[in-house]
This record gives sequence, C-alpha cells and structure tokens, in this order.
Amino acid sequence: MTRITVFWLLTVLAAALSLNPACAADGLVWREVEPDRLVFLEMAEGQVVIELSPLFAPRTVKQFSKLASEGFYDGLPFYRVIDGFVAQGGDGSDLGEFSDIPLIDAEFEIDWDEELPWLEVQREDLFADRTGFVNGFAVGRDAKEDRAWLTHCPGVVAMARNEGPNTSRTDFYIVIGQAPRYLDRNMNVFGRVVHGMEVVQRIRRGEPDRNGIIEEDTAKSRIRRLRLGSDVPEEQRPTVLVPDTRDDSFSDLLDDRRDRKQKFFDHRPPKVLDVCQVPLSGRVIR
Repeated sequence: MTRITVFWLLTVLAAALSLNPACAADGLVWREVEPDRLVFLEMAEGQVVIELSPLFAPRTVKQFSKLASEGFYDGLPFYRVIDGFVAQGGDGSDLGEFSDIPLIDAEFEIDWDEELPWLEVQREDLFADRTGFVNGFAVGRDAKEDRAWLTHCPGVVAMARNEGPNTSRTDFYIVIGQAPRYLDRNMNVFGRVVHGMEVVQRIRRGEPDRNGIIEEDTAKSRIRRLRLGSDVPEEQRPTVLVPDTRDDSFSDLLDDRRDRKQKFFDHRPPKVLDVCQVPLSGRVIR
C-alpha cells in the first residue's frame, strides 16, 4: 500500500467521524441527547452539562425545567457544599425559607417495565437485587417488588427535601463524592452530569462543622445562568453525545471492566462491578 493510499484512507476515516460523531475511535457507539433533556449550568468555574430523566422523575423534571426556562436559578448560590458528599444550590427553600412554588410529590422509584432497555451490571448488589443501566442512567432494581430507581452515583442530580417525602421544591444537589447509595429510593433523582464534573468539583466548599452551610455570600459559588437545551437557539446549541448503553459496544465495556485480565494485576480482582464505577462522561461538540 502506497503512502498516498494510506493518507487517503486516513482522510476518509477522519471525514466520516466528523460527519457521524456517533461513530468513535474508542469503539463505543454514542447517542445524541435531545435538547429538551439537556441543561446547561454556567458558573464562574465553568460550564456543566446535565441530562434529565423524565422517565424516572416526570414531575420533578417538569418543575425544574419550568423554573429553568423562567430564569429562576440565575444568580442563585450553591449554599451547602460538603466535601466528598454533595453541592446543594437554589433559593434556600430547603432551609425553611418561604416560597410560593409548589412542592413536588415523592418520585423515589417507578414500577419496572420489561420493555425498558435494561443492561444488567451486577446481581446481589449491596443496595439492590440488581443494578444496571437504562438509557445511560445507573439504575437499581428490586426484582421481588418489580421496582426500579436511579442510584446515587457521583454526578447524580437530585432534589433536596426536608423530613417529609413530599417536600422537594426548588433546591437541588449534585453528588460530588463517593456514591452515597444509602440515599437510594429516598430522594427525587432526576438527572446526571454528563460533562463538566471537573467544574462541579471546583464549587466552593463549606465547613464540615456547619454541615457545609456557607454563610458569607462572597464565599459562595453562584449559578450565572441555567438554561434548558431547548431554550438555546439551535445555531448556538452544542451537540452533546453520551455512550449508548443499549449498544453491544457498551456491554463489551462492562465485560472488560468486570473481568480484569490485564497483566498488571498480580491478584486478579473478583468478577464484580459497581454500577457507579462505570465511566459515562459525555462529549460536547460545538
């Protein structure tokens, strides 16, 4: 094969990848996130991209999306930030501040539907009978009760609440530490960060002895703007791609991580896989 032929083949391949970003050199198949399920959160620290899950939390997504479209979150702070746990932001309604915005009923779990595109990761997980993925989201299942829920993996976005189950309103948090899975089936989880977790990790922390509450306004990271993807003009809106968990390429990735055969391991790990340890970062194409 001549040098010119090789150059021509590489040029064609590069062009194909640029025209079809869902075909990636890493072997994974990627899907584009619909604009109405995208959230762009802008701060001084950078931009964070969130994918919403109306399947698991329809009422929460509806209220959050409405507030975002109205500009409700613009200028509000992350006022409770606990290193290794969560970054919580909003208008402070979770702290008992007055608000005329309606409360959201609990959306902790859903009835399991066999038609959902389930990709199993593990059985007999510490916090669930089964774990797996549905449309890119990490999910726990109770096979006996036929229930399913979104798990508290790093980067998960959920509504804060008070003691009662139906007390979520406006404030939300992002998991910034190890997965607090004991919160599974107890919070309205409605999204996940698909790009910009390094930005989330730059959010200013509160003091542990104050439960992460930041009193001084100047010490708080603030939301400059929070917009739905569908509210961003098409010519300005980037394309956001995430791994397609319905494709065999993602199943192969799970198999490789579950059974680690690399020569590096002097003692091979057991063939188990934590659903929260599977890489799911997205790509932003501008």
